Amino acid sequence: MHGLAHRQGPTPPPISCGLKSKAVLLLEPDLDLRLMLNLLLTEDGCTVDACGSLIEALLAVSEKHFDFVITHGTPGIDGLLLLDVLRERGSAIPCAVISARYEKEPYLLTRNLGAVDYFTTPLDYAALQRLIHGRT
Repeated sequence: MHGLAHRQGPTPPPISCGLKSKAVLLLEPDLDLRLMLNLLLTEDGCTVDACGSLIEALLAVSEKHFDFVITHGTPGIDGLLLLDVLRERGSAIPCAVISARYEKEPYLLTRNLGAVDYFTTPLDYAALQRLIHGRT
């Protein structure tokens, strides 16, 4: 799984009591990362729609209500376009962006599009858990 997520020290217990019944939309084109995040979020009690493309994510958003969105932050492709479309539609769904590396321009763009946080890899999953729990 490319070593993209790590847990430091002993594995923290799931925050399932706080995340139970949260609907999360995950847009991640990398299959390994998508499967890993889907598994972790599901183990924490979330209901996850894991999408590999912008089209899949837009269809999911048109059909369901989501409490939180997680998307990838590679400039110029689906993840940032999803944020843009959601904001243009007036959606206030909290969104977090995951990127392979920190770059100032994409970071500023995601913040301007209303992302509540910007994570770089290796992903601090415990911080993502806390963000979802505190925002939904």
